[in-house]
Amino acid sequence: MAVKSQILGLNRSEELNYKLIHYRIVQKTKIPLNLIYAHFFFVDIVGLSDPVISVKKQIKKIEALNSLISSCEIFKNTDPSLMLVLPTGDGMAIGFLQGPELPLMLAMELHKKLNMYDKGKSPEEVLRIRVGMNDGPVFIVKDVQGNQNVWGPGIILARRVMDIGDDGHILLSPRMAETLRELSDEYKVLIKPLHDFTIKHGQTLLLYSVYGNGIGNPKMPTKNLYQRSKMTRAIMKQKLTTVYDKIDVSLTITDPKTMLTHHKRVYYIENISDEPIQTLLHGIATDVPKSFVDLNIRISDESGRELKITSINFDKEYQKEFTTSFTKPIYKGEKDRSYTLEYDVEEPERYFENYFSINCRKYTTSLIYPSDAGFKPVVYDVKVEKEEKTKSKTQPALKEFENSLVKAIWTKTNVIESQSFRLEW
Repeated sequence: MAVKSQILGLNRSEELNYKLIHYRIVQKTKIPLNLIYAHFFFVDIVGLSDPVISVKKQIKKIEALNSLISSCEIFKNTDPSLMLVLPTGDGMAIGFLQGPELPLMLAMELHKKLNMYDKGKSPEEVLRIRVGMNDGPVFIVKDVQGNQNVWGPGIILARRVMDIGDDGHILLSPRMAETLRELSDEYKVLIKPLHDFTIKHGQTLLLYSVYGNGIGNPKMPTKNLYQRSKMTRAIMKQKLTTVYDKIDVSLTITDPKTMLTHHKRVYYIENISDEPIQTLLHGIATDVPKSFVDLNIRISDESGRELKITSINFDKEYQKEFTTSFTKPIYKGEKDRSYTLEYDVEEPERYFENYFSINCRKYTTSLIYPSDAGFKPVVYDVKVEKEEKTKSKTQPALKEFENSLVKAIWTKTNVIESQSFRLEW
């Protein structure tokens, strides 16, 4: 990854000025002179080393990628002194010293140009790429020949993120993804949490994927996918720290034909330990095959603030597990702390069952449905180990709801762990 001063876009005068500015910063902050913070775009050509492809065609693809990137408006309009351009043979890394949007905007623009470039080309001529992005600190160092090079966590992780991708993927580290998602609603739609992946040294990392509007790849990458349930261990820990004062589960039938149902679960949580509760593991089971993104999951705290997803460790067709972190930890004795989990999924079997692994003082479940749907809500006590169900002594109360809807409400107090209740309609 060697690069000379000219590639960095600095002439001798600019380079001296650049060093002078950094020297002044160093004197005040004690930051090493060669340390900078950059937002990295890392790209390479997929399948370039395939022996079927001739050397001439390999070179042609490298030249085509370079030409496409240099023609992008983001690249052309960014001051060269504010970019680190590092050729890597089969691709390149570009570090932007300004805002975090620039790598993403370059990736999106490049994908659109690539779609036009590949039209009408044979499979051997098609240019396929993958992109990884991350931001962080790097050091400007000199190699054995005295050329300037870049080394540090910012660029290293960008490379590892890219290495996970397949053809067409635009992948982001969680830190960069969270920063971008906070900037605009458009980015929240385009940048989606993907899954936990294993990178070098056995570290697991939640990656985000950019796709939509003709860019990116919506499929799950095939390399280093981490699929391991954490639920048993998490429940054992929760039993020592947590009790639920209330749990309110609301099911709203939004389409009686497909049985599309909006799930809203509100958990009023109390910490009974001396350790603060910072993270929570959530589980969702479905009767129809869905990906994590398909469920349109939203989770927020008692103030309506979105909780950050820190891990997606299990994303099977019928089962999901993911971890979120609280903006403010829950301490022992705190009151009125809660979180709300919402998602949408079809319920073709027309039932919802809730198994309790943690004690709950009051559990309420409700079903909201059109009055002309002909549903007859019934609640059952379930013995999970014997796969038996018996009709509960108390049954849902039916109330007229707004817009010709009916609301069936059922409440149970002092629920203990291992109890399970099933609502059918």
